Amino acid sequence: MLKYLYLQNFRNYRHLEFRPEGEFLILTGANGTGKSNLLESIFYLGTGYSFRQARDNNLVRFGSNYFVIRGIVSSRGIDYQIEISYRQDKGRKTTKINKKSASPSSCSSYLPVVIFSPQDLMLVKGGPSGRRRFIDLVVGQIKPQHSKDLNYYNNVLLQRNKQLRGSSVSDKQLLPWDQQLASIGGRIWKRRVTTLAQLLDYSSVIFSSLSRERILEGEYISKIYNLNKDDEIGKYQNLFMESLIKVRSRDRRVKSTTVGPHRDDIRLYLNKRDARLFASQGEQRLISLALKIGHYQLLSDERHLEPLLLLDDVFSELDDKHRIFVLESMKKGSQVIATTTTTVKEGSVVKKKLTDDIEMVYQKTF
Repeated sequence: MLKYLYLQNFRNYRHLEFRPEGEFLILTGANGTGKSNLLESIFYLGTGYSFRQARDNNLVRFGSNYFVIRGIVSSRGIDYQIEISYRQDKGRKTTKINKKSASPSSCSSYLPVVIFSPQDLMLVKGGPSGRRRFIDLVVGQIKPQHSKDLNYYNNVLLQRNKQLRGSSVSDKQLLPWDQQLASIGGRIWKRRVTTLAQLLDYSSVIFSSLSRERILEGEYISKIYNLNKDDEIGKYQNLFMESLIKVRSRDRRVKSTTVGPHRDDIRLYLNKRDARLFASQGEQRLISLALKIGHYQLLSDERHLEPLLLLDDVFSELDDKHRIFVLESMKKGSQVIATTTTTVKEGSVVKKKLTDDIEMVYQKTF
């Protein structure tokens, strides 16, 4: 639960203090006033990155060379302070939890956040990197060790690629990096596959309700061949190691590592057909919605958490039936922060202005 947020030089905000009250908060205002930027900062605080996939340089307020996001969050009845700062001139991001250094990805353990936004459509129609980032977020929120393994894997991958860019790198020089990639990669693969199966158990039921009983399925696509989702980590590690050895010549030629979890994908199917290719935009939007509701419910059940739910102007794209479905899918007592340009119904209580252009309104429904 988010109790307090402070922004400095983030997007359009020079300074902002934000104290959300109640369970369901609506931020109202015209387009371009910074409502989505505020949700972006909250998501960043809980994940270490932007849901818009923006580079950190682009998040710094124009005319400044740094930003700071600081929040007080409550998890299992204990308050924690999370602070993420970024210096543009040094290209360096610093994350602290209770004033101690931490990795940005570790924030998800303290502020589990789920966002619904117009960008969700890219989960289906976009490239593999967005789907990998999504499943890694879900896994990391459930299994905090996953985020640490990802950081370690990426560092080893960076070193292997550095070796490949050198001149005449030998098999002996690549071997220690191959062994480390295979070891860490096995853990990453197994958690992804297991969590994806859990997520689809929730999302397929939700999608059936949203779409008149059409069928949503999915599978994890790995470049490691002869692999079954029920295989143990050890088999993956052996097959990954074999694959790294087999592609060494190609990797030397392209100067990059061409197999591993960093090249994997998730394929989604609507009635047995590839949803990215054959689903309409409306169907893709419902699939994305089902995945996000499934994400929310999985976190609630798996870790007995109450995720912070961010709704970035999504209700404007849904009809009344689907709006009600989203609201009814929420766990009672969860914190929800939504944005809209829509005029709020009579009888809602406007607490106060957040900025000159944004009002905070507390009510249960639109």
